[in-house]
Amino acid sequence: MTKTPSRPASLLRRALSPGWAVLFLVAAIAPARAALSGADLHLSGLAQSLQIGGFASQGYLKSSANDYLGETSKGTFDFREYALNASWSTGKWRVGAQAFGEKLGSYGNDEVKLDWAMVDYQAAQWFGVRAGRVKLPRGLYNEALDLDSVRPFVLLPQSLYDNRLRDFIASFDGGMAYGNIDLKRFGSVDYKVYYGDTPMKPNTGASDYFNTDSPFKIIAIGVKSLAGGTLFWDTPINGLRMGYSHTTYTKLATVMHVLIPYAHVDSTSPKHTNAFNHDEFSVEFVRGDWTFATEAAHDVALYLVNVAGNLWLSDKTDLFYVSAARRINRWLELGSYYSISREHYVHNTNAIIPPLLKQGDYALSARFDLSDHLIFKIEGHYLDGAGKIFDTNSQPNPFALRASHWSMIAIKTTYSF
Repeated sequence: MTKTPSRPASLLRRALSPGWAVLFLVAAIAPARAALSGADLHLSGLAQSLQIGGFASQGYLKSSANDYLGETSKGTFDFREYALNASWSTGKWRVGAQAFGEKLGSYGNDEVKLDWAMVDYQAAQWFGVRAGRVKLPRGLYNEALDLDSVRPFVLLPQSLYDNRLRDFIASFDGGMAYGNIDLKRFGSVDYKVYYGDTPMKPNTGASDYFNTDSPFKIIAIGVKSLAGGTLFWDTPINGLRMGYSHTTYTKLATVMHVLIPYAHVDSTSPKHTNAFNHDEFSVEFVRGDWTFATEAAHDVALYLVNVAGNLWLSDKTDLFYVSAARRINRWLELGSYYSISREHYVHNTNAIIPPLLKQGDYALSARFDLSDHLIFKIEGHYLDGAGKIFDTNSQPNPFALRASHWSMIAIKTTYSF
């Protein structure tokens, strides 16, 4: 007979799981880090600066219908993130890394992984290089996905910053050149160009995103390379910047477990891309206590849909949002945005295949600064359409059964140091 574990023992095992262990480690390190903040280490007569930081957040999601970002129709606490990071610099050199873990519905599973780790050398203001696992520069906020302290929103506009795609858009393995070029009275220009690849695993948000209508289990996903760049103009108008971002992923493909009577066959998916392109235009304006932002993007993926190679399917998605936020006082900030995505498929015959997958999102947020390190956020969403809900082998959500109009509440508290 199997002995049922006692409740204290069960709770202890849960407390010692990787995710909760990191949360406890963050709480333990924070006071020590505060004591070490600003300390300088001296090595071979050179002043070296070591900085240690991190954060831990826990949230709750509840939707009136549809399971989005987890089992939200029932309400879920499977919405948390945590990280520890360290950086060290001297002169023109900087080295840094971050360990990160998350739980978002069925994704993340509290697995702690290396989020980014890089060596950076900036020879001059106009030219620098960095290599390793590098944050992916895309749009206004992609390099600041973890920085809850810089915005009032629980969820960034999901049309462009889908939380489920973090393993696809957060960082890459490779190298980057960057710099800032002074244009005198015309402001300045920031540029970044990069090349590398991005490791991905099955049973992740990226795997489900690219195989959302597949009836089979995905057992592998990968990309040969990615390349791109950003160009941002800091205009002479104080607080106004605008820019363009481009990324191309080549040979993004999956392998699926195909079920055939009396046999299980692993084969290259009949739905793999020759290229996936992302183009994005961004504008941000900061004036006093106000921050306004808008971004528009266009994704194009070209899929091979039969073995003969003579039938292609183009997946085109238009993404857009506009947002506004205002700091009311030292402890309250309010924000709002409208975000929308529209997706459709086109055969090589240029025939559009219905339905047009659409999801609009009206959001209203409030952020409360409880202390210098602790913030609390609450956010309401009204959603028009359900085109961004995944329909996979493990999480079937047929389009015809989704509610077209629904709402969601998101709550999140974050401690950072």
